[in-house]
Amino acid sequence: IIDDQIGNNFKERLAKSGEYTVVGNTDNGDIGFAMAERYEPQVIILNIDMPHNKGISLAEALSMELPMSSLILATMAESKKVLHTALQVGAKDVLNLPVDDDRLLRAVQRAAEQGRLRQKVFSVQKKKSTPQFKTVTVFSTKGGVGKTTLSLNLAMAIRQLTGKRVALVDLDLMSGNLGLMAGVTWKRSIKDLVDDINNLDKEMIDGYCTEHPSGVKILSAPVQPDFSGFIQPDHIQKILSLMSEIFNYVIIDGPTYLHDTVIPALEDSSDIIAVTTLDLPSIQNMKQCLDLLTRLSMRSKVRVVVNRVGYMGGLKIRDVEDELGMEVQCVIPDQEKIALDAANMGQPIFLAARSSNISKRSEELANKLIVADDRRLKTAEGLPGAGMELE
Repeated sequence: IIDDQIGNNFKERLAKSGEYTVVGNTDNGDIGFAMAERYEPQVIILNIDMPHNKGISLAEALSMELPMSSLILATMAESKKVLHTALQVGAKDVLNLPVDDDRLLRAVQRAAEQGRLRQKVFSVQKKKSTPQFKTVTVFSTKGGVGKTTLSLNLAMAIRQLTGKRVALVDLDLMSGNLGLMAGVTWKRSIKDLVDDINNLDKEMIDGYCTEHPSGVKILSAPVQPDFSGFIQPDHIQKILSLMSEIFNYVIIDGPTYLHDTVIPALEDSSDIIAVTTLDLPSIQNMKQCLDLLTRLSMRSKVRVVVNRVGYMGGLKIRDVEDELGMEVQCVIPDQEKIALDAANMGQPIFLAARSSNISKRSEELANKLIVADDRRLKTAEGLPGAGMELE
């Protein structure tokens, strides 16, 4: 249910029937689209009365991206205009608001039945070999390897490539500066979410994040390091679980130590980006980090990235691979001036220096991480990612 009018009470009214389970209920169109992608429900009820014709664009997006879900439009507008829209997007019914319980239930029953018949007709469906929602943690137990810079560029690259909802979480609770490097001003942090943990819901999480001009949502670390003591592993687990339902990609900038608060992030991640630089102390540290992740049964999720590669001091990437017993997934060059200028300006390198080798390598890594269905060109007006040239 995507409806910003509280008085309609669609969820409560459907619950009375006992026939249906409402898997998602929101007043936010972007969150609704992400939840619909995740759950692929039988029926979607969309209140199309949104400003700037966003309701129409959302209806088109839902119809195109979720053809197996039956779409019902609700509106207080003139019925002829909405009926024309309904025909265009292939909606199964139009509810003129206010609507009584019997009419609502009949519409849902009819749409659900049409959906079941369609499922039988199209019995051979596309099999998804990769998850449609991904959590990725960028991690290193050594500071100074460029972990935060990589997290930031990776989130920006995924957003640019897919146009999907991307969240960036600063889990370096003691000394995180992700918001500063992104150039955003934030009023709330993960500590504020923890303070409201008992009332936490999807809309609250979205509102506590700061939106970067790129569209990436950023959840900042606490302003005061001593606030980190109030944040427990079960808090992180709940926050990340909710975020994974409303964001297609959650990128986590982990701390430089293995604290119990980062364990839920590592466990929930489909990929762990382990970052090192090309010097013996860093490589030795990475080896210890991989041994630790092996003991936690997480080594299979690890992708090794060698960052800031310039003068190699006789070492080769092959030497790193032999020492770690793993293939290096990405090599990012050392372009100190570009990185320093971007940090001082509070701009991600991926946006400030799009043609730099750092940006190109970040994009290559992003392409390895995004799900297969997102590697396509989306041209429909109003669709997330419209007009972006993808691989």
